Amino acid sequence: MYGTLCTEFYDIDKQFAEADEINFYQKFLAENSLILEPMCGSGRLLIPLMQAGYQIHGVDNSVPMLESCRKRASALGLSPTLFQDSIETMTLPNQYQTILIPLGSFQLLYPRSVAFDALQNFKKHLQLGGKLILDLFVPWEALDDNKQDEINEKSVTSSEGYIIHITSHNRANKFEQYCYSESKYQKRLDGDLTSEENEEMHLSWYYRYEMELILEKCGFKNIVYQEEFFRNETHMIFIAEK
Repeated sequence: MYGTLCTEFYDIDKQFAEADEINFYQKFLAENSLILEPMCGSGRLLIPLMQAGYQIHGVDNSVPMLESCRKRASALGLSPTLFQDSIETMTLPNQYQTILIPLGSFQLLYPRSVAFDALQNFKKHLQLGGKLILDLFVPWEALDDNKQDEINEKSVTSSEGYIIHITSHNRANKFEQYCYSESKYQKRLDGDLTSEENEEMHLSWYYRYEMELILEKCGFKNIVYQEEFFRNETHMIFIAEK
């Protein structure tokens, strides 16, 4: 579950989806259909799709992320329908024509049994013939024995002059196919520490044929795999039908 400082960092670092990513998803979306974005966060993709006229709902387990989503949407004159819930156990009042999860967010579900429960739950929330779209990636660098245990750092600066710095200790298990990260966020103004936050996170990965088999075992059909290039990187896209 993302906290307050993580949300602030994320909003500065990623902001909103760019045109190439939005254009990719629009190829699968009908104007009058109902769309769900699980793990929607602060609306990086949800808000631009709302601006484009799509009817899209969001669900996330992070209260700070959802609060940020509402605030950012409101500044643009939008009122999103958002649910605070865990996606593997959620029971929403609607069924959807499309469920989409961009940028590998699905891989934050850990252990794998949770991810499998989420896939079954997505199927329950899809209309008959509806489509699930997953954007995944393999962190190939994690397979390098020299990068199994490393520390990364990054900073962003807000429009108010705050600097948020993240230090992450990442450990990869290439046999179990996950990375474990312990991170510390520190927020400073004029050099003074104003707040800090700790975070633990797992990130799993799946290879192409492995994910195709998982989707099939979860009862999806007409599974299509394609590679797309946007955000200056290649994305593993899985499209599966209920």
